[in-house]
Amino acid sequence: MKVFERLKRIFSKESLMLEDGTLDFKQLLFKTVLASATFLLLIFFVIHLMHLKTFSNSVSIQKFINDFGMKGVVIFVYLVDLLILPLSPDMMWPFVLSWHPMTAILVMGVSSMAGAYSAYLMGRLIGLIPFIKNLTLRLAGDDSEKILRKYGIWAIVISGLTPLPFSTICCIAGILKLKPLPVFAACQIRFVRMAIYYLIYSSILG
Repeated sequence: MKVFERLKRIFSKESLMLEDGTLDFKQLLFKTVLASATFLLLIFFVIHLMHLKTFSNSVSIQKFINDFGMKGVVIFVYLVDLLILPLSPDMMWPFVLSWHPMTAILVMGVSSMAGAYSAYLMGRLIGLIPFIKNLTLRLAGDDSEKILRKYGIWAIVISGLTPLPFSTICCIAGILKLKPLPVFAACQIRFVRMAIYYLIYSSILG
C-alpha cells in the first residue's frame, strides 16, 4: 500500500504542492530526473530503430525524415509549447542530435520560446473573455494558478526547466496579466534548457 500511495503522489498534480502553498521541490526534482531518463530511453530506442536495416533501407521512411527536417521540428516544438497538449519538445531530439550543437539548440530554443510567449499572448486575450477565462483556469487545474501567484515570473523559469506544464504556465501567466517584458525574459530559459538536454543526450547517445 505504501508503494501505491507513493506512486500516486508522484504522478498526481497535487503532489507538487505542499500544505503551505509552496512547491515540493524534492518531488519536482525527482520528476525531472524521471522524465529525462524516460525520454533518454525513448530517444535511444527511436535512434536505434532508425538505424535498423529495414528502416534505413526504406525509401519512404528516409524521405519522411529528410522532408520533416528543420521546418518540421520548428512547427512541432512551436505548437507543443503554444497549445496545451500531452506532448513534449523532447520528442524531436532523435531528429536534431545529428545537427551542429548550436543549430540544434537555437532551433529548439527559438521555437520553444516563441511558442511559450505566444501562449502568454493568447492568455492575455483569453483573460478578456470571462467565460473562456474561467473555463481555461478550471481545465488547467489549481496548481498552475497557485504556483504563478506564489512565484510570479520564477514559475515560468522553473517550468521551463522541469516537467511542469510550460505552455499551461505561460498561458495562465497571460490570464493573470503578468508584465510582458519579464515574461519574455523568463521564456529565454528554454535556451538554457535545450542546451543542457542536448549536452546530456548527445554525450550519452552520441
